[in-house]
Amino acid sequence: MARLSAARTTAATFAIALFALAAAVAVMATGPLGVAPDQLAAALFGHGSPDAELALTLRGPRLLAAMTCGAALAGAGAGFQILFRNPLAAPDLLGVSSGAGLGAALALLLGAGAALVQGAAFAGGLATGAIALACAAMTRSGDGRLALILCGVVAGALAAAGLGLVVVVAEPYSQLPSITWWLLGSFTRATMAEALMAVIPAGIGAAILIWLGFRLDILSLGDEQAQSLGLPARPLRILALCAAALMTSAAVAVAGLVGWIGLLAPHAARLVVGEQAGRLLPAAMATGALFALLIDRLATAFGPAELPVGLLSAAVGAPAFLFLFVVSSRRS
Repeated sequence: MARLSAARTTAATFAIALFALAAAVAVMATGPLGVAPDQLAAALFGHGSPDAELALTLRGPRLLAAMTCGAALAGAGAGFQILFRNPLAAPDLLGVSSGAGLGAALALLLGAGAALVQGAAFAGGLATGAIALACAAMTRSGDGRLALILCGVVAGALAAAGLGLVVVVAEPYSQLPSITWWLLGSFTRATMAEALMAVIPAGIGAAILIWLGFRLDILSLGDEQAQSLGLPARPLRILALCAAALMTSAAVAVAGLVGWIGLLAPHAARLVVGEQAGRLLPAAMATGALFALLIDRLATAFGPAELPVGLLSAAVGAPAFLFLFVVSSRRS
């Protein structure tokens, strides 16, 4: 029976991933630069028509960035929820998103280019997460998870305060609009180089979390139980937290502050594949990629004036999360 259940959950994960890929093909096939799937496949290998190659060049980076960021945020959220046994845990649990926002805002304030803005956001997110981890280690609290949550809240609040100060200081006509637009979240300006720069750290973080697998389930029971089973609890927990922070920083560096994906996607995947980390993480990443892709497509459906992705993710994610909460409560 366990094998049958594992086969079903694996099939469900593949189905979600295939649905996300089908949605990506559908997005490329519609719109002003829509191309047929066969032409798109030929363009991927450099043998497509000029129109197909143009569409792939212009729309491909945005599509890749959306799916990468959605998968990264969902995987980080699932990792945090498993580690802390907290269904409300999100990718910003260690203040990573706020730190990345502060780094990007400072770079924009100084007039940096797109590459430097992305690098500053990535560095700011990792620095905030490192501060939270260091402060939690200094407390030497008996409940390490509670100390991490509290230190993450403090680090995130400090980064948010710094971000507010940057917004106040920014020049209102030239600097403030770009800072505000970035903070609201968008995949519009993503280039192929930026998308690939997000794929690498996000892929490394995802590989680490998936490799940890069942170890995350054991770590969620507490350090004493993990050590009794022969697992080095503290190093593995720090490794998992660093992997989740790396994924979050990569996503925020490309797209800005896009909320709710890291909270909603793991809950949706959990209803299908269950609680085990080895099954939940891939399913959550596939669900997050699909959700980000659909939200990004929705952002362009209201005419020439494109809506911010972060705004739409909250508008759609909040009622969707409430619906999932009601469904899961009735099941339990």
